[in-house]
Amino acid sequence: MKNLKVLEELLESEIKEVVGCTEPASVAFAFARAAALFREYDSPSGISGNFKAAVVISRDVFRNISTVRVPVMKIKGINAAAACGIYTKSSGFNPFAGIGAVEKRKITALLKRKNWLKVSVKNVDGIFVDAQIACKGKKSRVVVEGSHDNVKAVYFSGRKTAQNKKKPVYRLKSMEEIFNIVKRRDKGLEDIVERFIIDQGRLYEEFGYGDVFAAVSGLVKKRMDGDSLKVITVTGSGNQGIFLGIPFYIMYKKRGKKILPAALFAVLTQIYLTNSKGRISGDCGLAGKAASSLAAGLSLLETANLKKIRDNMLLTHRALKGLQCEGAEPVCAMKAYLALTSVKNVVWPEKLI
Repeated sequence: MKNLKVLEELLESEIKEVVGCTEPASVAFAFARAAALFREYDSPSGISGNFKAAVVISRDVFRNISTVRVPVMKIKGINAAAACGIYTKSSGFNPFAGIGAVEKRKITALLKRKNWLKVSVKNVDGIFVDAQIACKGKKSRVVVEGSHDNVKAVYFSGRKTAQNKKKPVYRLKSMEEIFNIVKRRDKGLEDIVERFIIDQGRLYEEFGYGDVFAAVSGLVKKRMDGDSLKVITVTGSGNQGIFLGIPFYIMYKKRGKKILPAALFAVLTQIYLTNSKGRISGDCGLAGKAASSLAAGLSLLETANLKKIRDNMLLTHRALKGLQCEGAEPVCAMKAYLALTSVKNVVWPEKLI
């Protein structure tokens, strides 16, 4: 088992606040970095005039970005995401949070231009974004690959200015390892998960939900409709972060820190399953990862028998097997409701949720 500092870094890397769907956010993030290169290497004023842009994205990213509404602008499509990235004030992986009235006017004007963005789809799976901006005879390029905010390479005018030196995070090896980690009751790890639960729970309180099903499906729908929600993502997914966070928040209100081991178990299981299943694919992530992870955490509240926990995970998985991802769209709310129903039919602490 790895030391606790490494595990804290793993959790911190997989739990992040992001406004909007993470595929449009990834495209916007790449273009924000590409635009910043002009300010760094060319002129403090950055790009200007009749610049051109291009982007190459994976088929998985294309599918999701084509179906979800981009926050602030409330419209679908890659053009809106790219334009938001070019003009955002945010420098990190939360590009839609950095758009005010001034930026929105610039974005609106850019979207009225014709043929400013060329879009190509690469026949690869997972997360891949290659964003390019050409202006005044110079060109910037930023490649994001592997995870939504992992900058693989950066170029300006053909010269590679940076490449990914991101410290590799630890990969969980088995459910047995996760079980043993949780049994240690480490305060540092539980504190991280507690912050996740509380931060996610603010949405539950903000909209006055009184039911876990209404909250999970309602928040997913709002997010897919382009509402500017500050959602805590887990393994790059806001919907899956909602799915895991809201049930545990409701239990946390009733039982406090007693539920933290179960919540930690669920989040670590989500990370573990993502290692093998990927962050994004043609399979529904709520059905294929989050439902089994939630079932694992809820099972730990009832039993310390790892075999029973695995059986509950498998039963949940089988009930939802075959549910496909057809994009990031409002119907994801119905899938979240269906996945939560499957978990409830397998394991459900009635007095807590």
